[in-house]
Amino acid sequence: MVSLRPSFSGAVAGLAAAFGVWASPAPALAQDGDGRDVTWQANEDDFLFLQPVIGKYKLTLDVRGYRTDRGVCLDLADVIQSLDLPIRIDKKSRRATGWLFAEDRTFTLDRDTNTVQNVNVGGRAPISGDIYDTPEGWCVDTKALSRWFGITFTPDLYNSIVRLETDRDLPFMQAIERRSRAARLERRSKQTFDLSKFPTADMEYKPWRTPSVDIVAQGEVTSGEAGREPTGGRVELYAAGEALGASYFARFATDQQLNPQTVRLRAYRNDPEGGLLGPLQATQVAVGDVETIAGRLTGQTQVGRGAFVSNRPLGQTNRFSATTLRGTLPAGWDAELYRNGQLIAFQDDRGDGRYEFVEIELFYGRNDLEVVLYGPQGQIRREKTSVPVGFNQIEPGQTYYWAGVLQTQRDLIQLNRQNVFLPQKWRWGVGVERGLDQRTSVSLGMQSLFFQGARRTYAEGALVRTLGAMQVELIGAHEFGAGAVAEANALGRVGGINFGVNGLVSFGSFTSEFAANDLDWRTGFTFDTSLALGKASIPIQGDLQYSQLRDGAQLTEAMLTTSVTAGRVALSAQLSRQDRTAGVLAPARTDTRLRLLANTRLGRFRLRGNAIWAFEGPRTGLERANVRVDANIDERSDMQAQVEYLGQSDEFRFTGAYTRRFDKLLLRGDAFVTSRGGVGAGVQVAFSLGPDPVKGGVRVSQAKLARNGQADVTVFRDDDGNGRRDPGEPVLKDVLVEAG
Repeated sequence: MVSLRPSFSGAVAGLAAAFGVWASPAPALAQDGDGRDVTWQANEDDFLFLQPVIGKYKLTLDVRGYRTDRGVCLDLADVIQSLDLPIRIDKKSRRATGWLFAEDRTFTLDRDTNTVQNVNVGGRAPISGDIYDTPEGWCVDTKALSRWFGITFTPDLYNSIVRLETDRDLPFMQAIERRSRAARLERRSKQTFDLSKFPTADMEYKPWRTPSVDIVAQGEVTSGEAGREPTGGRVELYAAGEALGASYFARFATDQQLNPQTVRLRAYRNDPEGGLLGPLQATQVAVGDVETIAGRLTGQTQVGRGAFVSNRPLGQTNRFSATTLRGTLPAGWDAELYRNGQLIAFQDDRGDGRYEFVEIELFYGRNDLEVVLYGPQGQIRREKTSVPVGFNQIEPGQTYYWAGVLQTQRDLIQLNRQNVFLPQKWRWGVGVERGLDQRTSVSLGMQSLFFQGARRTYAEGALVRTLGAMQVELIGAHEFGAGAVAEANALGRVGGINFGVNGLVSFGSFTSEFAANDLDWRTGFTFDTSLALGKASIPIQGDLQYSQLRDGAQLTEAMLTTSVTAGRVALSAQLSRQDRTAGVLAPARTDTRLRLLANTRLGRFRLRGNAIWAFEGPRTGLERANVRVDANIDERSDMQAQVEYLGQSDEFRFTGAYTRRFDKLLLRGDAFVTSRGGVGAGVQVAFSLGPDPVKGGVRVSQAKLARNGQADVTVFRDDDGNGRRDPGEPVLKDVLVEAG
């Protein structure tokens, strides 16, 4: 009998061999107008959006760019605009002309002769393949920009900035200094980007707007799979539209035997200006499938059927040092979570149509969170949000409130209860927060929920105060008829290190979804920094928590996370350890795990992988590993290959798939074989139905019309200023339009 249990050295060797194959130099794909071989082409995965920083100042206009085969390139037009340079780019003549920071420092870039001429390069110099043609325009390598402009451009991808260094006072720097002095004299607050100052076109709600519907249907035939029917099929529908003056989305799904399982529906209105429900001045109102806001020490955020209303700014988090992200995850999709460009978490399809990243740790300053969704037909969708910590989130005298009630984990209509594992009990909560001054706010809240076999009701209050480069939170919570808990948190920044300190003490028999009933007290420390290794920087996050339990046991939890981004390769590693001493109720136990996430793109190939290895615990060894390769065959075809190992069943699963994109639908066929003798094959078809905004009627498309939406937009020059297009008024081409 042949054993298929993997060894650690064998797994490492296999991964090394795989990376060696995919990382080998790719042949040139094309040759551009500069006469050089091109092994890199602009793609969405390499796209960057960086903020220029010089000294202690941050420039207002961000710069677009890409990771390339040589490093990082920046869009030349964005750089010119950000530095306020009098340089004109003429794409027809393929020239850029003007002067740099002084009228006698002329600058000429000629793409046809492949040369650049100015005083910094000592006359005329060859371009030497420094310019990439991208959809945005001319993207110039940062090393070339440094030579041409006499300024050192150093990208810092971890912090999403590009640092500018020079030993001269340049005109744009002098302008920044003048504006800074004027701001101090006038004691004005810092100006922020205001989207409302730009031309907009609002779409009024209608009593009825025909919905768009995304449809996914799949069928499979299997053999040798324990606990699995030999044939199966599943259908999932997702619809979005408007009715009775509100937006709505709905999801209908069957189980694997085509039996109707759930109907999920959410009707909602969002208004950032707070114009909903009259005197309540609500910014968001929802009924149906809703999500509540987490308490600070009481109840976690949950989803289920119910109702929710609030006047809080859209997207604002309630937790001091953590947040939760939820969203729609269609059948067969998976999700990756990035924080400040660092890959930190991964989630497979759970079958409930949602992705969920709970208690994402936040740090002082800017926390840019991005969820990247990958579809089985090669689709990629990105959802971004920003959660600042340490900044004023509520104005003095402003009051925010929220109120919600829902039945936990219960869809609006649940047709099949076989897959229900949690008690679907009702919970409710209310909260209010008020800004006292520019640095201080207070909040009060109540929640009632069913937890650990009993109905529990809580009251809690919090005080948040900003002290220099640190924000402090003091919280107290009481469980009626049980006990109380108090916690202090602080997040701040010292030099290049973000840090967090926390301490919690429990009194009586207080029990909640944030504080276990066996907890006596807890204290902890977190940090986030980056280590400079030559020109590269490696981010490192650490978390150390120590808890004293009521049965006399002591619990120590430690976690260390790092991420490396080199070119197109993103690798994240997380080492965690939990050490519990013996107590009255449980014996001693130690668990140590290593989690690895990897993502890279090489030409037409995308390689993603994740693995969990247990070094200590009840069961050691490789718990799970997954490696997937997606390849673009042409504009309409993709192939996928996946190898998965499940340690609990000691089983390998090999899967191959082919996807074809037609104008009206996506078609996918796949097959798998396992090391335990299981085999199977399946087919999946996906398409969307929706109103045709141009021709009228109904259109069929392979695009996700319900999830992504659609609009027909005409941008024209309004010569007479009457707000509508009249005969003779020309249409403007290539204008960027953003819906929001």
